Amino acid sequence: MNCCRCCKRGTMKGSAERRAGSHPNSVLHRISLGVVTVLEQAFYRYGCVIAQRPAVFIVLCLAITGVFSVGLMKFTLEERPFKLWIPQDSNFIHVMEWQKENFPAEFRAHVALYEAENVLDKTVLLEMLRVHEAVNSATTPEASWSSTCAKLPSIPDSIFSRKRRSANQTDRIKKDLQKQRFKRDENEEGTDWSLVFPRGIYCSYLEDITQECMEHSILEVWGYDRDYINSLEPEEIIEDINTVEKSAVFGFPTNFTEMLGDIERDSRGRVIGAGATRQLWVTRINRTAVSVGDFVDDTGTGMEVDTAGFNWEKEFIKAVLNETERPDNVSLYLMASSSFGMISGDTILGDAQYFAIGFMVVFVYVQVMLGRFNLVEQRPILSLMGLTCVGMSIFVSYGICSFFEIPFGPVNNVLPFLLLGLGIDDMFVIMQAWNTLTPHEKTLKLTERIGKALKHAGVSITVTSLTDFAAFAIGSGTVLPALRSFCLYAAVGIAAVYFFQATFFVAWFSLDQRRLEDNRQGILWCWKVQNWTPNQCSQKELCQSFFNEIYAKYLLTLPVKVVILVSTAVLLSVSAWGLSNLRQDFNPIWFLPQSSYLFKFFMKNEEYFPNVGEEGTLYFGTMNMTAELPNIESLIKKLNESEYVSEIDSWYLKYKKYWEKQDYIVPDPEETEEDFLYQLGVFLYSPSGSRYRIKNFLFESPFRCTEPATQVLASSMEYKHKVMSDSREQIRAMDDVKHIVRNANISGYVQPFARAYSGWETNKIIEKELYQNMGLAMMVVLLVTLVLIANVVASIMVLVCVIFTLVDVAALMHWWGLTIDTVSCIDLVLAIGLCVDYAAHVAHTFMTKTGSRDQRVRQAVQTIGPAVLNGGFSTFLAFIFLANSDSHVFITFFKIFFAVVLYGLFHGLVFLPVLLSLVGPAAYPSAGSSPQHSPYEVQELCSQPPQLPNHIHQEVLEEKPLEDQGNSSLDARAPSSGGES
Repeated sequence: MNCCRCCKRGTMKGSAERRAGSHPNSVLHRISLGVVTVLEQAFYRYGCVIAQRPAVFIVLCLAITGVFSVGLMKFTLEERPFKLWIPQDSNFIHVMEWQKENFPAEFRAHVALYEAENVLDKTVLLEMLRVHEAVNSATTPEASWSSTCAKLPSIPDSIFSRKRRSANQTDRIKKDLQKQRFKRDENEEGTDWSLVFPRGIYCSYLEDITQECMEHSILEVWGYDRDYINSLEPEEIIEDINTVEKSAVFGFPTNFTEMLGDIERDSRGRVIGAGATRQLWVTRINRTAVSVGDFVDDTGTGMEVDTAGFNWEKEFIKAVLNETERPDNVSLYLMASSSFGMISGDTILGDAQYFAIGFMVVFVYVQVMLGRFNLVEQRPILSLMGLTCVGMSIFVSYGICSFFEIPFGPVNNVLPFLLLGLGIDDMFVIMQAWNTLTPHEKTLKLTERIGKALKHAGVSITVTSLTDFAAFAIGSGTVLPALRSFCLYAAVGIAAVYFFQATFFVAWFSLDQRRLEDNRQGILWCWKVQNWTPNQCSQKELCQSFFNEIYAKYLLTLPVKVVILVSTAVLLSVSAWGLSNLRQDFNPIWFLPQSSYLFKFFMKNEEYFPNVGEEGTLYFGTMNMTAELPNIESLIKKLNESEYVSEIDSWYLKYKKYWEKQDYIVPDPEETEEDFLYQLGVFLYSPSGSRYRIKNFLFESPFRCTEPATQVLASSMEYKHKVMSDSREQIRAMDDVKHIVRNANISGYVQPFARAYSGWETNKIIEKELYQNMGLAMMVVLLVTLVLIANVVASIMVLVCVIFTLVDVAALMHWWGLTIDTVSCIDLVLAIGLCVDYAAHVAHTFMTKTGSRDQRVRQAVQTIGPAVLNGGFSTFLAFIFLANSDSHVFITFFKIFFAVVLYGLFHGLVFLPVLLSLVGPAAYPSAGSSPQHSPYEVQELCSQPPQLPNHIHQEVLEEKPLEDQGNSSLDARAPSSGGES
C-alpha cells in the first residue's frame, strides 16, 4: 500500500515537473510532445498486442505480402531509353512521335570497327573481306543479306560501259585504279548522264543498272575483289587510299580517308597508316510486314522492325563477332541497330547475384550482432526473419507499383540494396532499445518489455523512415521517368519495410525471446537445454563495450574535440573545391555493361573518331514546297552561319545546283507546284539526287523515272554539329538550332531532331531537377525532424550534418570520375534520407538525456551509438559486392553509398557529438522526470515482477542503469517519496 502511495506521489511530482518545465521552444515543444507522446503510447500498446498474439501478426504480414504481390501480374519492364531518361513532354519526344507516325525510319545501320597497329595492312584488309563474306552468307529461314539490305544503284562513269561484275573484274579494277592514281583536280566531278541524254533514253538505261547492297568500307577501293586484294603490295595500298576518289562498287565520289581513325601522315600530308577503320552495313525495314503487324519493337532504337529482318540481325551479330578465324593482331568492335535493346534487356535484371551474396554476408553480420555465441542466446532464425522483412517489402513495393502500371526501370535494380540497408537499420534500433531497457523495465513480463522496447525505438525509426519516405515522395514529382519510377518504388518499399520491421520482426522477436527465456536451443527451438548457464565469453558485447569504455570516454577530451573540428573544417573546404568541379553529363550508353561488345564499340569509336560531330535531321511536314523554297534556303543559310553547325547535307542545295547548271532559276517565283514536282522527279533520279529519293522524301505514292514526283508528304535534310567540349555547350548548340528553326517563318511542320538531343535535353533539366529535389527533400527533413525532435537548434544541427555529408559525397563523386546524371541524381536524393538517419538518432537521443552537455553526449553515444554504427556498417556490407559489377547503375550506387556511409557516420557519430557538447540545446523538460516511463506505466512497476530465468535476473541485478549517469528515473526517486510519507 505504501509502495503504491509512493508511486502515485512520484507520478504526481513528475507530472508537476513536466508542467512546470520551461523550454525556449515551448510552443514547438508542446506540439512535438503531443505527437511523441501519442506515438510512444501507440507503439507501447502495439508492441504489447504483437507480443500477446505474435502468430496472428505473422500470418497477417504474410497475407498482406501475398495480396499485394498479386500486382506483379501487371509487372512492366521498361527498357526503351527514350521512355526512361527523357521528359515525356520534351521536344525530343514530340518530334520522335511525329517522325514515327509521319516519316517512319526506313533504314538501320550496323557498324564494325577494326583496330590494329596499322589497318592499311593486307592482313587487316583480308580480315575485313572475310567478315564481308560472312555477312553475305548469314541467313535465316526467312531472310538473307541480299533480301534485307538497302540497295543503291551502281553507276559507272559511262552507263554504256561494262557491267561491274564482269568475268575480268580484277583486270578492270586494276585499270580503273591506275587511272585514278593520277590525282584529279578537287573540283572535278563525274559526268552526270541525266544532263547529257534525253530523259527517256537516260531512264531506260537507268532501269537496267545493277542495284548493290549498301556496304561501305575502304574495301570499296578494290571492289571487294579477293584476288586483287591478295595481289596488293603495301605501297599500292597506301597509294590507292590517297588517290582513289570513287567507289568501285557504286561509282559515287567517296573520301576513303574519312573511314580511317588515328591517321598517320608523312611530311607531304599523305596517309601512310591508321589505327582503326570502320565498315558499315545498311538494312531496310520491310514496311509491308510492319503494316500487317509482323514486327518487333526494338527497344533500343524505338523502331518497329519487321520480324524477319530483326531475326537476321541476330545472325549478323553472330557472324561478325565470330573470332574463330580472326588474326591475333586485329580487334573488332560491333554496333548493330538491335544491340542496345538486346543487351539492355539481358542486363536490366542482371547482377542479382550481388544481392544474394550481400544478403548472405549481412545475415552473418546480423546474426553475430543480434545474438551471442552460445546455444541459447544465438538468434539465427530471428536474424533471418529480420532480413525476410526486406524481401516482403520488395514484393509489396513491386506489387503495388506494378498494379498501378508504374514501369520498372534499370535504376530500380538498386532498390533491394536500399531496403536491405534501411531494414537492417530499423532492426538494430529496435534491438538496441531492447538491450538498453532499464533494470526495472527488465522485471516486467515479456509482453510489456517488448512494448517498452518498441515504445523507445518507435519514434526513432519513425523519424528516419518518415524522412526517407518524404524524400522519395518529393522525388516522384520529377519529370524524368526513370527517377520518378524509382522514387515511387522506393517510397512504397520504405513504408513497407517500416511496417514489417515494427510488426513481423517484433512478432518473431517475441517468439524468439520466449524461446530464449525457456532455455531452448537457438536453431532447434524444440530442444530445451537443461541446467544451462551462459559462458562468460558470450556475454561480452564488444561493440557496446567499445562505446561505453573507450569511445564515449575519449571522444570529448579537449585535444580530440579540436582535432575533430579542424578535420571537419578541412574536409569541408577541400570537398567544396571538389564540388565546384563536379560536372554535369549524361549518356544512355553508360547503362550498358562495360564488358559488353557494344559498350566497347562506343569507347573505341570515341577514341578513334573523336572529331565527328553529332548528326541531326530537319523534318518538314506537308507544305507548299514551291512557296516555301525561299524560306528553306534562308533556313539553310542561317544554319550554315551557326557557330555550332559544321555542315549541312541538303537535297535542296543539290537540287538548286543541278538546275542552275541548266540555266534555271531556283527558286523561281513563277514556278507552279506541277512544274516543281516535275523538276523534283527529274532531279531525284539523277546521279546527284538519287540518294535523296529514298532517304529524304516520303511521297503520296511511288513514281517512276519518267514521271513527275507525286505530292510530298514529308521531307528531311541532315546537318552535323561541331564537336562540343562539354554538356553546357551541347545545350547551347541544341537551343541555337531550335531557335533558328523556330524563326524560319516556314508554314507547316518543321523541327530539328537528333538522337543526341535525348541526352542533351536530359542534361538541360537534370541539374535543375537535382537541386530542386534535394532542396525540397532537405526542407522536409528539417520539418520532420523539427516536429519529432522538437528543437530548432537540434534540427538545424542535423540538417548541417546532412549538408556537410552531401558536399563531401559530391566531391568524392568528382574525384571518382562520376558526373551529375540520372543515376547519381537518384542516389543523391536517396543519400539525404540515409545520412539523416545517423544524425537524427544521435540528436534525438541527446535531447532525452540530462546533465551537462558532455554527460548527455556520452549517454547518447552509449545508448544509440552501437545501433547507428551497426546500421551503417551493415548497409555498407549489403552493397560492397557491387564494386565488382560492370553496370553503371550499380557502380555509381556503390561509390555514392560508400561515401554516404563513410561521411554520414563521421558526421553523425563524430562531428555531431562534439558539436552538441559545445553548443547543444537544453534537454526536453520531461527528460529529468522520466524519459522511460509515462504516468500510467508507473503503477505497473509497483506490481510484483514476473519470475525471470536465472541468467536474466542476474543480469538485471548487476546492470548499472544509464540514468545513474545523469538521467534519473522515477523509480530511483521512490525511496525519498516514501520517506516523506
